[in-house]
Amino acid sequence: MDEIDKEILNALMDNGRESHENISKKLNLSRPAVRQRVKRLEEHGIIKRYEVVVDWGKLGQVIHVFIYLKINSAVVKDIINEIKNINVSSAFLEECHRLAGEWCLMLKVRSTSPQNITQYIDELLKINGVVGTSTTFILSSTD
Repeated sequence: MDEIDKEILNALMDNGRESHENISKKLNLSRPAVRQRVKRLEEHGIIKRYEVVVDWGKLGQVIHVFIYLKINSAVVKDIINEIKNINVSSAFLEECHRLAGEWCLMLKVRSTSPQNITQYIDELLKINGVVGTSTTFILSSTD
């Protein structure tokens, strides 16, 4: 991977829908050269997928929290699958991370109200193997 590949990655990280045409103009390369480099980055697994960035405020989901979980189970994958299947109105699991240290899992959950977060936590605590939670409300985030 050379500096041109890094610049292509930066352009795609800023806007995953950036056209090869626009990238070629920015980098002073031909469009086929950009396409070939992007394809190689994808084939080598450097580019894994293209993502959508959601404006959560426009969906009314202005509450977002980190929920830390302690679990007492060797079957972490089963617990994660149960967490992914929780269905609470106006609550959306955005991220799930496995941790080392005091907490076992960290979830980032979006919602329209604190009451929905309460319902979500109540559902978490019903899962066999979840023994405790701690919730942190996010006040703001930097881009």
